[in-house]
Amino acid sequence: MELLSLPLFILLCAGLDAAHDPRKLRIGVALLSVLLMLGAGVFGGLMGSIASIPGWEDSELAAWVLLFFLAMTLLGIIVLSIMLIANGITMIRNEGRALAHMLSLFLGVGILGYIITGFGAAVLNLFDVVAVLLFLTFPLGWVGYGLLAYLLYSVVYGACVRYFGGPVYAVIVLGAGVPEGKVRPLLASRIQRGMEWVEREDLRGRRPLLLMSGGQGPDEPLSEAEAMAKWAQERGADSGRLFQERMSTTTEENLAYSAKLLSAYGPLGRCAVVTSSYHAFRAALLMRTVGVRGYALGAPTARYYMPSALLREYVAILRDHKWLNISVLGLMLMPLIMLLLNALSL
Repeated sequence: MELLSLPLFILLCAGLDAAHDPRKLRIGVALLSVLLMLGAGVFGGLMGSIASIPGWEDSELAAWVLLFFLAMTLLGIIVLSIMLIANGITMIRNEGRALAHMLSLFLGVGILGYIITGFGAAVLNLFDVVAVLLFLTFPLGWVGYGLLAYLLYSVVYGACVRYFGGPVYAVIVLGAGVPEGKVRPLLASRIQRGMEWVEREDLRGRRPLLLMSGGQGPDEPLSEAEAMAKWAQERGADSGRLFQERMSTTTEENLAYSAKLLSAYGPLGRCAVVTSSYHAFRAALLMRTVGVRGYALGAPTARYYMPSALLREYVAILRDHKWLNISVLGLMLMPLIMLLLNALSL
């Protein structure tokens, strides 16, 4: 029971934090920490069971079991890196060579390169290289732990919103590019989910407003909001409850300008913000930043698009908290910097 006391305490704190406002990445960090603690406890229990086998001291069973788990972990990481590389190639073929479309490829190559370099350095007795790689595990671990927490809580948050999302005053659909004034499938999916959520609220006796949010880019003949509103009206949206926010150019502006527009019609209540599934959790974080109450909904997105898109969103979250990350990463890199300076002085 003592082994469960810390995970239970962390889980209780995370639950209280989520009850106050679930739009926080630290809740995901807490959940991931609890899962890892429980996993470590299960593994420790397994090793303890092996130790109780009569005569185990005279065998190599425990060592083989530990080696098996390490090998499976390494194999899983290698398979993951290969899958990321394959996804990156698919993204390039389908979406082009933009940097944002190549993030899964870069991550896969980076993980595989790190492993190969580590093994090569160990075999060749390149201890300086091994030392550099070991020191890099601290900043890489910080970024990687945050990424895993983000991915875990994105799934948890999205599921909770779909099943437990409460009543809303308005549904805000975030825009995306409309080259040639046409609504593409990704944006159409957002609008459709927004209309479905309005219909859901109508069936429960509420009549929320529906607001399309998105300005006009240099390559667009009209604003995203106009194109979205037209698409929605052609598919039965109630024009009497349909509004447009045409000035925003970023997600944060989408939310801030939409809140200002809606406030002109009365006190701003809770809102459901609809965007693509990979963008929903960051949209929820930004809702909290700009003071918009409610939650964010994710619309379906092509599976092949998800890995690079999720990585792009995580990079944006790191940027949104740049001073925290710069400070922590700077401290974690200090041992490596000292090692390199010492090597240069020799």
